[in-house]
Amino acid sequence: MKIIVDKSMKSLGIQNVVIGIAKNVDPNAPLSDNFIRKLKDTEKWAQEVDIDKIKNHPYIQGYRKIIKDSGRSVKKNPPTIVAFIKNIKKNGMPRINSIVDIYNVESLHSFLAIGGHDLDKIEKSVTFTISGKEDIFTPICADSKQVDPTDFVYRDEKGIMAWLGIRDCEYYKFDDTTSNAFFAIMGNSVTPIEPRIKSLENIRDDLRECMPNLEFEIHVISVEE
Repeated sequence: MKIIVDKSMKSLGIQNVVIGIAKNVDPNAPLSDNFIRKLKDTEKWAQEVDIDKIKNHPYIQGYRKIIKDSGRSVKKNPPTIVAFIKNIKKNGMPRINSIVDIYNVESLHSFLAIGGHDLDKIEKSVTFTISGKEDIFTPICADSKQVDPTDFVYRDEKGIMAWLGIRDCEYYKFDDTTSNAFFAIMGNSVTPIEPRIKSLENIRDDLRECMPNLEFEIHVISVEE
């Protein structure tokens, strides 16, 4: 698989993207006792944390900036972590499947937006880019959205996999048959490479606790010159 970070991403301060490729995953694997404790502790933290303090975190400010720079309203399109914490305060921690639960917890711990997709549903190459054209995107469990030319996305040969770093696409989501996974941490101008790599290492370690046959690779892809 070829992964491209288009030079248009430089306008948002994006110089590289960190990718994780996980093979031999099992979305139905029982989570380890260790991870269940971590999940419950994370849920409790999210329910009690001051959301205004979260909004002022440097990483969150970085995400707010690139959403604004794309011409989108931050109020209507808040960064992933802010929206996720608000949802947990209202509805509790969502439980989807073992893969999603693991990277959701890591996203909350790291304050990083993490995209997760079924690797086998991806066709040929993945490109991180400013859209450059009007397009259509179908978020998970939601109606299709109009994509503006100034929106940042990543896409494969078939269509848009993720939009504005806040929504993943219905057509690439993990399901009961998923056996290989693709994780992407695009970050922003204030998220160094090292914490993004560490975040994927944490996901790897949590997956391995309940999926002993896991194979996991991490790649740093720099912007095209």
